Amino acid sequence: MTKKPAAAAIDRTKKPEEGLLTLPELAAYLHLDEKTVYKLVSTGKLPSVGGDRQWQFRKKDVDVWLERELLGDEEHFTEVPDGMKLPLEDLLPDSAIIIDLKARTSVAVIEELAARAYANGWLTDKPWFVGQVVERESLASTAMEGGVAFLHTRAKDKGKIVRPFLVCGRSWEGIQFGAPDGRNTFLYFLMGLKYDKLHLPILGRLARALRNPQTIAKLRAMSSPDKLRALLLREDELARTGMLPDLPPPGDFKPKLDKTLRLRAIRRIDSAQKAEVEAAAAPKKKPRAKKKT
Repeated sequence: MTKKPAAAAIDRTKKPEEGLLTLPELAAYLHLDEKTVYKLVSTGKLPSVGGDRQWQFRKKDVDVWLERELLGDEEHFTEVPDGMKLPLEDLLPDSAIIIDLKARTSVAVIEELAARAYANGWLTDKPWFVGQVVERESLASTAMEGGVAFLHTRAKDKGKIVRPFLVCGRSWEGIQFGAPDGRNTFLYFLMGLKYDKLHLPILGRLARALRNPQTIAKLRAMSSPDKLRALLLREDELARTGMLPDLPPPGDFKPKLDKTLRLRAIRRIDSAQKAEVEAAAAPKKKPRAKKKT
């Protein structure tokens, strides 16, 4: 009578390796869908352990891969400038200001802002960038109360964003953009900051600089891109150095048009009234009588 081989003893003292993620957990960690993560793993781009599609992922290996993807092999993390110290003027040159957005819908706003970044050579793939911003907005609007929106992507592809940038656009009439207060959004900041080390600090600085309704009102009323940019830089410098004044009492602040804009408005109204008077005073032409045949 043959003896059956004894079952291998189970070592119950051995603990599972810590820091291992499943594929769904990794997808949630990277803010990607599972199909995209599967492609990355199956093509060998993402480090994994295990086989036969029973993949697991060490979090520390994923973090190293993520840093390499975000920063590039040629860039070291310490070489990326500190977002709290970087002057805003380095990210927001004169060509990054759109004083009068032509867009009338939320998607058109994103298209127009991204087109300016592409025209300046800051993007290599505008359709990808627009799609990423639209995808981010579909999760939750980045519009804030007071008429400001900070548009950005979740993915930061180092090959498609040439350099960190901001683009600021202003809409005179405002556009419905999903703000919590249900009001129109007038000021839009498209953020292509490329690195996480820049993104959160710059976003925080802008949010602090624009928390004052009077500042937003002034920005909405500026007649030139130079003035708008100068005010943004000044408010950001105050926010960066902690010198912002206390907020005024709550209330609605409407932009007061400066002298140039008032004159333009008066001329438009005056010319429209003259045209109406001339049209009313002009003799009406009598219809020609038809010749009898």
